[in-house]
Amino acid sequence: MTLTVVLLVGLGLVLGYVNGANDVGKGIATLVGSGVTDYRRAILWGALGTGAGSLVGMVAAKAMLATFGSGIVVTGTTPTFIAATATLLGAAAAVLLATRVGMPVSTTHAIVGALVGVGALAYGVDGIRWSTMGEKIVVPLLLSPAVAFVAVAAILRLGRRGGAGSAGADCLCAEVRPATVSWAAGPGGTVAALPIVGRIDLATGTIAACAAERPRALRLTLDQAHWLTSGATSFARGLNDTPKMVALVLAALAIEGARVPLPLLFAFVAAGVVAGSLVAGRRVTQLLAEKVTPMDHREGFTANLVTALLVGAGATLGLPMSTTHVASGGIVGAGTQRASLNVKTLRDVALAWLVTLPAAALLGVFAYGCLRWL
Repeated sequence: MTLTVVLLVGLGLVLGYVNGANDVGKGIATLVGSGVTDYRRAILWGALGTGAGSLVGMVAAKAMLATFGSGIVVTGTTPTFIAATATLLGAAAAVLLATRVGMPVSTTHAIVGALVGVGALAYGVDGIRWSTMGEKIVVPLLLSPAVAFVAVAAILRLGRRGGAGSAGADCLCAEVRPATVSWAAGPGGTVAALPIVGRIDLATGTIAACAAERPRALRLTLDQAHWLTSGATSFARGLNDTPKMVALVLAALAIEGARVPLPLLFAFVAAGVVAGSLVAGRRVTQLLAEKVTPMDHREGFTANLVTALLVGAGATLGLPMSTTHVASGGIVGAGTQRASLNVKTLRDVALAWLVTLPAAALLGVFAYGCLRWL
């Protein structure tokens, strides 16, 4: 393995690490914020879900690989190794700085900022495929948090109007009701009955009521469903983010004529994501869990459900979405229903979001200049 390959794979690992450190909270902050579990268990759950999504992304998110691998530079432009490396460095540096101050930012925005800043300097403004940038990247990034905000707020409002308040149903019961088939047989007219599987009855209610009235039923509580949607959000995040990072490394490797098996490259980046989540994921998670808005398990479940659906769909369709922005939009949507939003925290987060793109671009340009000088 050449030094170039080691360098690029190492940069992919670093980018995955800072992504995990900053982004793991987007899928599991609601578990902690609503009191379902503690930070240690939540972060472990988020890391496992993200790692699984990262590996599945190798098969299910090929459209994302294409978008970030070669879809942004104009056809005929000759990419350079220095520009590709500087893009990786700029994106990683921007997310690292945000993580150090505990601000949730978008790795996708950092990657886009670094791509645009370095690409415009290295290849000229005309070297960027702006139509692709707008249609496939900017529009999904801008619309998805607004959709999450509206969807979560609407679902919670409709639920409360329907009587599903904080003291409402928090358990789904599924019970099989056997049916009988009777027939007459024999000369004496003997009647025999054969039990067969009949209908499945579904009912909702409180946990206590479900346990008392349907002791043999299969039960899914809202807390258990919250765990599932949290895991689904983490899985969707890995499916969405890892292919972007792998695409940058693949593009840089291709410039140098080097090859690393795709499964191995996905495994390296996924390992970085999981390591960053476990080692340094608490700081940003704490802000989202405690400093945006109080929430109950119903609100957390809803925010995660919407986030998982949006981000997962975007990953498979090749439409990059920021899990940070989508998850935050969902959490804020939940907060508006109880008028409990922390305006200061939201202002700080919004400022961090605005700064991410230009900061990543400037850091990428700085890295490009340093590498050229070297």
